[in-house]
Amino acid sequence: MERQINVDMLAVCSADGSLQPVRFRFEDENHIVRMARVLEILSCQEIRYVNVEAYSYSCRARIEEEECLLNLRYSIRSHCWRLQQRNYANV
Repeated sequence: MERQINVDMLAVCSADGSLQPVRFRFEDENHIVRMARVLEILSCQEIRYVNVEAYSYSCRARIEEEECLLNLRYSIRSHCWRLQQRNYANV
């Protein structure tokens, strides 16, 4: 998956203001709504460069019955979550 896909996200915001993605849904290339659950956050990086402030999360997730590695990005200014890429290699 090379393009970014906007997702509907359920996330937890802790007392210190940090975000943790929990579950999300998105429309795939066949226009089917898929549900996903984040199993583990492998890393989180803050991204700051010209006109972009975001957090990038590397995660292990389950999309329906399939586990995968994926990258999620939260844009601070627009308050939007996006699915960056998804890899189905043996997880």
